Amino acid sequence: MQRTTLILERTAALRETFGIEASWWSNAFVADLQALVTRITGTTATITSTVRITAEIIDQPFVIISGDTPHIPETRIRDAFTLLESGIDVVVGPCDRGSWYILGIRQPGLAAHIPLATGGLLPWIDQIQRRGLHVTQLPLWFRVMYPTDLATLAVALRTMPAGYAPATRHLLGDNEGSLAREWGA
Repeated sequence: MQRTTLILERTAALRETFGIEASWWSNAFVADLQALVTRITGTTATITSTVRITAEIIDQPFVIISGDTPHIPETRIRDAFTLLESGIDVVVGPCDRGSWYILGIRQPGLAAHIPLATGGLLPWIDQIQRRGLHVTQLPLWFRVMYPTDLATLAVALRTMPAGYAPATRHLLGDNEGSLAREWGA
């Protein structure tokens, strides 16, 4: 089975928080996510509001990654696909603010009402479970939504392999290890 991963492009949301500079962040984030997805799944599609249409075209299990998580561990993507392939209907990677960083969906019809706003995740999961479908959660993770999240992101990247999220590391100033020095490592 070919694995398909969609990246939910978040430039507009990042621009609301970070201003015009968000274009740089978003470009780096998407570049890093595309590299991650290519390493893991072999197929990349960048999407915005066309998740449902894309889901119908794919007609197989797929994973959506939030575009403000360039630091998502590769294992989370593999785990989502493994769970979908074992028969789980929905895999949710909840984030620290009541939303999600990764969604794995087995049936295209479930993508029709995916929660795009904070606070919509739990009602969506409840609706799916009432239909008798199986939902499982991956470990909690965080999205980059506010300027203070950049410090958390820098710390997270220090614990990951050096080649991980290179464009984001570069924007954070990690040129040959300077990020680790700057943040106190």
